[in-house]
Amino acid sequence: MSKSIVLLLVFVFLTGLCLILPVPVKAASKTIVVPDDYASIQDAIDNASDGDTIFIKKGVYVENPVVNKSVSLVGEDRATTVIDVTAGIKVQKDGVTITGLTIYDGYDGISVAANYCNISGNKITSVTHGIVVFGYENSISGNIFESVGLSSAIQLNFANKNLINKNYIVSCVEGIQIWQNSNNNTITENTITNCQYTAISFQNSNYNLIVGNNISHSGLGTSIYGSNNNTISNNNYSDNDVQFSAKEDYYLSFGYNRSVNIIDENYWSDYKGADANGDGIGDTPYVVDEYNQDNHPLMEPIDISQTLLPQPTPSSTTDPSTIPSSPETNQELSPIVNVVVAFLVITVVVTGALIYLKKNRCEAKNK
Repeated sequence: MSKSIVLLLVFVFLTGLCLILPVPVKAASKTIVVPDDYASIQDAIDNASDGDTIFIKKGVYVENPVVNKSVSLVGEDRATTVIDVTAGIKVQKDGVTITGLTIYDGYDGISVAANYCNISGNKITSVTHGIVVFGYENSISGNIFESVGLSSAIQLNFANKNLINKNYIVSCVEGIQIWQNSNNNTITENTITNCQYTAISFQNSNYNLIVGNNISHSGLGTSIYGSNNNTISNNNYSDNDVQFSAKEDYYLSFGYNRSVNIIDENYWSDYKGADANGDGIGDTPYVVDEYNQDNHPLMEPIDISQTLLPQPTPSSTTDPSTIPSSPETNQELSPIVNVVVAFLVITVVVTGALIYLKKNRCEAKNK
C-alpha cells in the first residue's frame, strides 16, 4: 500500500470521527402551560430548561415555587392568576422573570437571591415581607404592594445596582428599606403612601439615588442611619408626620462620623419659605436638623407620572401564543443526523481523493 493511500485513510478516519461527535446548535425555547401541561407551577419549573417560559392560566395555586432555573413565570391575568403562598416564591437562579401574578398570604412574597432578574407587573398583598432582594442588577418595577404587615414592601440586603421603579406601595408597615451595605441602587418614580412607619429608610448603605418619588401620609418620610453619599432629589414629601430624620446618636456613640448626603430640590409640604423671584425655588433652605437641609426646596410638587394605581387599572390578559420567545439554549443534533452528515462528507472526500490518485498514476505511466 502506497504512502499516499495510508495518509488518505488516516485523514478519512479522523474526519469521520470529528463529524460523528455531537454538534451543539441553537434550539428555540418552549412555552409550558400550567395547568395544561403540568398541574403545578413547581412541576412546570422542574421540567423546564433555562430560557423556557411558564405561562400560568387564571386560577388559585396554593404552593411555594422555588425558581432554580432561568425561566419566565408569566401570569395570564394579574387580578385572577393568584399564588397563595406560605413561604413565598424563592428565586435562586440568575435571569428570572416574574410578571402578571397576585401573590398573597405568606411570609415573603418573593425573595430574590440572584442577579439580572425582572420582577414586574405583580400585586403582592397580605404578606409579612413583600420582595426581599439579595443580589445585583435586578429590576423591581410596576408592582403593587398592599397591606404588607410586618416589614417592608421592598427590602434590599447586600444588594447593589438594582432598579426600583414605578411601584405603588400603600398601607404597609414600611415602604422601601435600603439596608446592610446596599449600594449604587436607583429608587425612582415610586408612589409610597400610608406607611405606618418609614416610607424610605437607609441603613449602612451608600451611593444610592433617590429621585422622583411621591412620599406621603406616612409616619416618617425618609430616615438616614450610617449611610453616606446618597442623593435625595426631586421627590415630593407630602403630609408625613415627620418628613425626614437623621437621628444617629446610637451610631455616633461607637465613634463613627455623622452621615453626609445630598438632599436637594425636593418638595416639602410643610415648607414655610417664600419665592420672591418666582423661579419655583424657595429663597431659604428647608431645615431638617442642624446638620441636614435642602438648600433649594421646590415651591410646588413635581408632576410624577404614575403608571400603576390600585384602581381602576384594567387587568391585562396574556395569550400564551403571543409570548415572545425566550433566549435560545444549546441543544445537540441527534446521532442519526451526525452519521448522515459524516457519511456524505466522507463520500465526497474519498471520491475526490481517488480521482486525484488515479490522475497521478496516469501521469506517472505517461512519463
